[in-house]
Amino acid sequence: MSKLPFVVAPRTPELRRVGNEVTGVLEIPVLGGITVGEAAVVAELLANEQQAFVQGARIADAIAKEENITLSEAFHIVEAGAFGKELEPAADEIRTRHAERIAEITKIYATAGRRNMEATVTALLRCRLNLPHWSTEDTRTMHEVLFNGVLELAREEQDAENMVSSPITEEDLKKQPPETTTPPKRTGRKSSTT
Repeated sequence: MSKLPFVVAPRTPELRRVGNEVTGVLEIPVLGGITVGEAAVVAELLANEQQAFVQGARIADAIAKEENITLSEAFHIVEAGAFGKELEPAADEIRTRHAERIAEITKIYATAGRRNMEATVTALLRCRLNLPHWSTEDTRTMHEVLFNGVLELAREEQDAENMVSSPITEEDLKKQPPETTTPPKRTGRKSSTT
């Protein structure tokens, strides 16, 4: 990233210590967001996962047909059941009749959530600690306290991306070193206008 000709340079990353004397301590750079590379690693690690949403929609579709309700209503019942939310009495009766299916999707959502967390931690460790061969299997061997510390950092980085930053002021621009001017590189080709 330092190769980019920034008008305002990014701030120098601070280091966050994660872990304790039992788990070991890692120093991980805090960048103020997730990098493109980290997002790509997460996507790569989750590429073969069937989306929990798709499976939830399939169960909702079956319930909608059996109960003669809309797909949207059925999906709401499935999600409310999976996440333990209250429903009105008629919807709660439907949830009770399909409790086994809803319990199945609850397990699928929990598994998908865990895999997403593992992929996120794996991506941060691979990219920020320069461990290109670090795998989700390696992540699964981590102490839970260390895992949770890295995951907390990842969530903070994701949240930081959603924060509105203040616009760059004229004063900020004046603080930057002057731009160096270099003549354009010659390609060896003649201009098409000559």
